This record gives sequence, structure tokens and C-alpha cells, in this order.
Amino acid sequence: MVRWPVLPRENERDAVLAALRGPRPRSVMLRGPSGVGKTTLGAHISHALRADGRTVVPVIGLAELVDVPLGALAPVLASAGRNDLESVSDRVQALVGVVGENPQKFVLVIDDAPLLDAVSASVLYQLVRVFGVTTLLTARDSDDVSGPLARLLHENLIDIVELEGLSLEHSQSILQQYLGGTLRPESLRALFEASRGNPLMLRELIFAAGRAGGIRTGDFGVEVSVATLPKHVRATIAERVQQLAPTERRLAQLIAIAQPIPRAAMLADEADALAFLASDGIAEDTGDEATPLVRLAHPLFAEALTIDLPQAERTALVKDIAGRLIPMGDQQLRFTATVLLTSTDATMSNDDLDWAASYAHAAGDHAVAASLAERAQLTERRFAPELVLASALSALAQSDRASAVFESAISLANDNEQRAMALARWGQHMVYRLSRPSDAVDRVTCELSRMDARGQSVLRPELAKWQLMTGDAHALAEVADPVTPEGGLGAVNAGLTAAMIATMAGNPTDAFAAILQTRPLANAFRFEAPFASSLLDLSEFLALVASAEIVRARDFATQRRLDRFADSAGVWSYALATVRLHEGRLSDAQSLATLAVEQLKWRDFTGLLGTAIALHAAIDAQLGEPETARELLSEITPEHAGDAKVILQRAECEAWLLAAEGNTEHAADVIVAAAAEGIILGHFLLSALTLTVAIRVGHPAVALEQLQLLTHLSPSPLVASIREWAEVLAEADVARLCELAPALASSGVAALAVDGLLEGARIAAKADRRELERKATLLARRLAADMDQVPGESHAAELTEREWTIARAAAGRKRSREIGEQLGLSVRTVDNHLARIYRKLGVKGRVELEEVLAEL
Repeated sequence: MVRWPVLPRENERDAVLAALRGPRPRSVMLRGPSGVGKTTLGAHISHALRADGRTVVPVIGLAELVDVPLGALAPVLASAGRNDLESVSDRVQALVGVVGENPQKFVLVIDDAPLLDAVSASVLYQLVRVFGVTTLLTARDSDDVSGPLARLLHENLIDIVELEGLSLEHSQSILQQYLGGTLRPESLRALFEASRGNPLMLRELIFAAGRAGGIRTGDFGVEVSVATLPKHVRATIAERVQQLAPTERRLAQLIAIAQPIPRAAMLADEADALAFLASDGIAEDTGDEATPLVRLAHPLFAEALTIDLPQAERTALVKDIAGRLIPMGDQQLRFTATVLLTSTDATMSNDDLDWAASYAHAAGDHAVAASLAERAQLTERRFAPELVLASALSALAQSDRASAVFESAISLANDNEQRAMALARWGQHMVYRLSRPSDAVDRVTCELSRMDARGQSVLRPELAKWQLMTGDAHALAEVADPVTPEGGLGAVNAGLTAAMIATMAGNPTDAFAAILQTRPLANAFRFEAPFASSLLDLSEFLALVASAEIVRARDFATQRRLDRFADSAGVWSYALATVRLHEGRLSDAQSLATLAVEQLKWRDFTGLLGTAIALHAAIDAQLGEPETARELLSEITPEHAGDAKVILQRAECEAWLLAAEGNTEHAADVIVAAAAEGIILGHFLLSALTLTVAIRVGHPAVALEQLQLLTHLSPSPLVASIREWAEVLAEADVARLCELAPALASSGVAALAVDGLLEGARIAAKADRRELERKATLLARRLAADMDQVPGESHAAELTEREWTIARAAAGRKRSREIGEQLGLSVRTVDNHLARIYRKLGVKGRVELEEVLAEL
């Protein structure tokens, strides 16, 4: 194992350094809970200040020395080099004299400042208040600030920076560096929730897990079992909760067992105890106004309150809180109570256990689902929990066992509909977890002939999706049955397939209609089809893209991606990576694609993994990383290769690689060939987006025939816009390109618009139409403002960011003196900038400059 990584916290560090280094430096206090990283951040800041040539004077406040006069300053005084002074007070005055006479040279760094003894605190006050010595202090948020330190705060001589815990992303980064691999999301979530972002707590949890043998590397990432923290970490918290009165302690234990719990679950005679727990920082409010909840302020409180509970006492607490939660009529509360009761001797019905197992699987808590499903079958194997168990094991990547349990579930089916449901889940396991769609197609095709109409209605829509993934165009001939509430699970699957086919075809009207019809059914059958709502969300996103409503589509995907631990996380990382790619924001796209591949390896219920890998490769190819791109393409399995989405995305990667070698004609041919396959397989929207690559590498005419066909096949406004762009570019109508470009960029394909404008500028230059060349170039520059890598070639004549600012101000009739005052520049510097701007834009003065910028 490597050493534990230290996060530099660049944002907080730079903000504090700016205050300490400013023309009027401010002293700063870093305040936060114990272990949040205050001392570490202070060390990073001290290092930067030493690099500036400042002398850092370190002081540490200690509880053991709080009653010892000058106890905190003793080490500093001993090393001050004034051994000729016998009196400690004389040494203090010498220290104050040296530091006070050179306040710009010294920086005091006081760790645990509230623990300074009174005399040392008074010296600190004198240095800051009288001499203006810059000081960096740290303080725990649980420590009271009093005396001279409180006066400094009251007199506004110290700025307070509240230091928060690590973000989820920072926690993930640290863990991946330390563990040397990608952490499975279940483990990341458990560690993040247990540590609440506290760096010290996170480190101790990992070390404890390592000592307990709880760190394992599997096929889908590193797994960490969160272990009990060492006693020395729990000691302070344990001492605190031990001091609680019996009524307060029991209420805290109730909260710890089932947190968060509704305030409505509290009894009237518990109000005072709850108020005390809140005022003492042990319990806190969460939830919202509609559903106020209560939880403990940190997981350590829960551990300290429950770790040594005798089983009988714990059982009594569980039965008490479960008895309060179940009557409240909320399914989540019922689930919580049911799971808690499984740890007691309470008698539970099979119906309750079956329901809880299905609820956990639908909620994405597959480990709990598997446990409950096993518990429900202690005496005999039954169909419903067996199917949940198989599905949960598949999600947990226990593939071999999942396959065996699926066969058991199929054999336990009591009728055709149950058998069809089990076969559908088995097929999803084969297709999405094992990447074997052909095997699923072969078996289910044979089974269909032995099914009644109701069973066939469940299987046919699923079968059509798998056939498409194998490259079988005949699947589209099987039109999904009408979506009717009476159709049960078959109607859900039919609605999902109808929405999918409509989005593939770029038909947003039909897609929205199918989604609207199917959503109520998806909710009603959420246990039988746990991914239905997410699949409908994906169809809605694609329908928005087809409608050229990219802002709504992006916001839609962003909102659904907020839950990093949802089974659909990979879907939304992939969706946003695609959006960023066509917007020309390649660095963002690359990061999202990398994340999408990791997440889809963890959970993929749509068959997107191969497509995401190919997307990642295409992005890398555009970023000039051909070796990485080719390596990624080699990871695509033969079973994925027949999927139209993979065919199209792979072709984009190969085309960019060829274009980088100067072989743009071959690149365009690769795109056209892939689009032909995509069109045959009904992927009209994605085929049109892939054809944009042929346009961007300089061959719009080659793509035009297929785009014209696609506009006949698809009513998508986005497809129509792409076709019109190709036509205008093929006709070399630069003026028309300038008219169309803003709307095209707004529809989500800004990279296509910018590349086309740059090509238009080259066309205008060859025709000696300088004004049109300038307009196309400037418009391309404006549309590429948010891109981290501007498509096309770079022009030396483009304005810098400062020049754009000055140009806009000058066009707004501001004089050079006014612009200079605004930007902190001299009048001569502004005039020099303007001369370069006029030369680059080919204008003669402010009037023409105003006209040019008005055109944009």
C-alpha cells in the first residue's frame, strides 16, 4: 500500500493565501470539526508562505498547558536565540519587539488557538491588534472562544473560514490513490456516509478495514467492508454519550437504530430530551418542512450508542421504533422497520419479507435484497424471492451463482407469465452482465412458441431489444403491442420498447406519447420492472435531443445524475459525455466518458457499456491520443460489436484517427458505411449525429445523401438542421452558414457549427471576400468561447480575451481613459490594444468596430 494521500484543498488554500498576502493582509481562522483537516491545510499554507520568503512562527495550543502562563509560547521563546535574557518576560518583550517591528516578514500560525493559555493569548492579541502581524489560526468548532481571542473576533481583526468535510469526489480521489484501483460504488457510499467527509475518519476507517482483512480487489473494482473504528477514535464520543441522562440516552439510541426518523414518530414526553440532544450537538434536524426528520450529528454517535448494547436491550429498542414506524403508512418507513425486525426474534410473514426484498431490489440496495430474499426462503424455495435473489446477485456481479439461481427461479414459475418474467430477467443478466445477447436471443426465441399470449407479451419487447443488439434488423418488424393498463408487465415492456424505437427513429412526438402512457404503469410495476422508470428517463432525454432542445436535455440528465450511487449513474454519465462531445467540450466529455465506463461496468441495465467504451475512444482520438483510443477499441467484446450504437461510435473513433493522419476521404467513407448500418437497424438519430463527423472532416457532400434520406425517415428537428447545414456547406454558401450557425450551436452541435464556420472562412478567403471571412471567423470564435479546445485550426489573428473585453468596451462608445480605469491599464496601453484589434479585424476605427461586433 502507498502512503495515505494528502488532499491539498487548492480552493480553500488559495482563498486563505489571498487574504494573508493581500495589500491589506487579514488574519484568518480555519474552523471546523476535529479531523476535518485544519492542521494539514495550515501546513500547506505555511509552506507557501515560506516560499514567499516569510518567516513562519508556529504555536500550538494544548489543553494540558492551558493553565500554564506562556505554556504555548515556551517552545518559541526557547528557540528565539535570546539566551542572554534570563527573564521569560524579557524574552516575550524581545519576541514582540522583533516580530512587531517587521510585521510584513513574520506570520504567526496558531494551531488549536482556543487552547492557548491566557498570557500567550494576550501576546497574540498585542501582535495582531497593535502591530498588525498576519496570523493564521485553527480552531475546533466545539471549542469555546474567549478572552483576548474573542476580542480579536469581536473587533473584526480575524476572518473565519468554516472548513467543510471532503466532498464525495475528493473522498473518491483519495481512496483510489491509496487503494490503487477504482472503488466499487457500494463501498464508496458506505465509507463516505460513515466518515461524513471527515479526512481523519476516512483514513481510520480504511486502516481498520485493512487490519480486519476487509479490502478485496474483484472483477468490478475494490471492495471495502467498513469495520468498527479503533477504540482510541471512539473514546471521546463514547465519553460524551456516557454522560447523557437515561431518558436522553435511550432516545438517542432509538434515533441511532433507525435514523433518520420522522419527528412525528417522537412521543410527547420525549420533546425535552430531543431538545437537549439537539442543543448539545448530538442530534440534528434533516428532511424538509413537509417531512421533518431527526438524525444523529455523526455516525460515531450511533456507533458509540449501540456498539455495546446487550441483545435483549437492542431487541426492545428495535421493536419500539418499528412499532412507531409501521403504522405511519410510509413504504420507506415500513421497509426500515422490516429490515430492523429481521435482526430480532420477531415473527415475520413471508409476505412481509418478500415485499421488503422486492422493495430493496427496486431501490437499488441489492445486498439487502439478496439477504432478505434468502431469509424469506429458510424453509422452502419460492418463485418471488428466488427471482429477486437471482437479480440481486447479478447486480452484485456474483454472476455464476446468479445464473444458477435464475435457473431455479425459472423452474419454480407457477404459470406462463411468471416463467416469462424469470426468462426476461435471465436474459437481462445474460445480455447486460455477461455480454451474451446471442445466447439470450436463441433461448427466448425457442421459449416463445411454448408461451401463451400473456407470457409472449412480457418477452417479445425484451427480445426485440436483444435482437437489435446482435445486429438483427428484423426485430423492428415486431411492432410493440399497444400500451394498456390491463396488459400488466407486458404493457410496461411494450411501452418501454415503443419509447425506445421512437427515440431511435428521432420521433419525439411518438416518444413523448409512449413515455406519458407508460410512466404510470412503470410506477405500478416497479417491483417487477425495477429499471423501467430509468429507461423511460433515458428515452425522454433522447427525445429532447431529437427535438433540438439541448439545454433541457442537458439539465434533465444533470438532475438525474445527482445520485452518484443509483444503478442508472452510468447511463447519465454517458448521456452527458455525449452532449459535451458535440458541444466541443472535450475535456469534460473525456472525464464523463471515463466515469461512465467505470459505472457501467458496475451496473448496466441498458447494454451501453460497449457504446460508452467506443465513445471514450472517439473522444480520445479527437484529443490527439491515438494509442489510448485504439486500446479502448480493443476492449469492445465481439458480442457488443454488432450493436448499432457501437458500430456508429466506433466509426467516429476510426474516422478521427484517419483524419489525424490526413486521410479524410477514407474517414468520411468509414462514417458513411457505419451510418448505412445504423439506418438499417433503425437508429436514425444516432446515424445523423455520426454523419456530422464526415461533415467536420471536410466532406459534407458525401454525408448529404444519407442525411436527406434520414429527414424523410425521421421528423427530428435536429436531423433536419444537420442536413440543412451539410447542404449549405456543400454549396459553399458562407453567408448562409453565418445565418444558420447560432441556431445549430444552440441545438447541441456547436462543434459542428464552429468547424463549418472555419471552413467557410477559408472558402471566403480564397474568394477574396475579406468581410465575410472576418464575420465567419469571429462568429466561430464566439460560438467556441466555452470550448476547451476550439475545433478546426487556430488563427493567429484571433482576439485574446483581454482584446475582446477592450473591443466590446470601445464598441460601446467608452473612451480609452474610461476603459483604462475599468481594467487598471494606462491610456497608452488601451490605445495599443485597440490598434492591434483594428488590425486583426480589418477595421479602421471604432465605428467599423461597432458594426462588426453588432453583426455577431
